[in-house]
Amino acid sequence: MPFKDHDLNQTLKNLRQMEKEVENLLKDFFVSKNPLLMVAENGWSPHVDVYETAEAFIIKVELAGVRKEDIKIQMNDRLVILTGKRDDECMEVREHYHMAEISYGIFIRQIELPDNLNSDLVTARFDRGFLKIFIPKAPEPQGVTISIPISD
Repeated sequence: MPFKDHDLNQTLKNLRQMEKEVENLLKDFFVSKNPLLMVAENGWSPHVDVYETAEAFIIKVELAGVRKEDIKIQMNDRLVILTGKRDDECMEVREHYHMAEISYGIFIRQIELPDNLNSDLVTARFDRGFLKIFIPKAPEPQGVTISIPISD
C-alpha cells in the first residue's frame, strides 16, 4: 500500500528529528569524555522544556552563565529561534582538567509550535539562569451567524 503524501512528509520529518537527536547524543558523549573535541563553531544546545497551559505555550530554557544581552529571540510564524552564547570567563590559569562538562560558545535552538498562536503578545523573562518565553494562544474563532440574501 503506497504512502499518502502527508504520511511520507511526516515520516521524513520524524527521521530528520531522530537523526538530530542521535547526533546530539553522540556529540554530548564524546565532548563529555574529551572537552577538547568540542569546536566552538559547533556550539552547544541548552536544555529546553516546551509546555502548554490553557492560555499559552511556554518555552523554558536553561541558560546558566549566559548574559541577557547575549540572547536573541526571533519568531517566524510558528518557529521560535533562540540564539546566543556562553563565554568561558575563567580567570585562573588551567594546568590540568580533572572534569570538564560545561559547554561554552554559541548556541541555537529552533522550536516549532502549533498554529494557534498570538505572536503579537509574546513576552520573555530571564531570571536565575532560566529564560521563559510566553506565547499566548490565539482566540478560538467564534461562530458568527450572518444572514445571506438570496438573489433572483
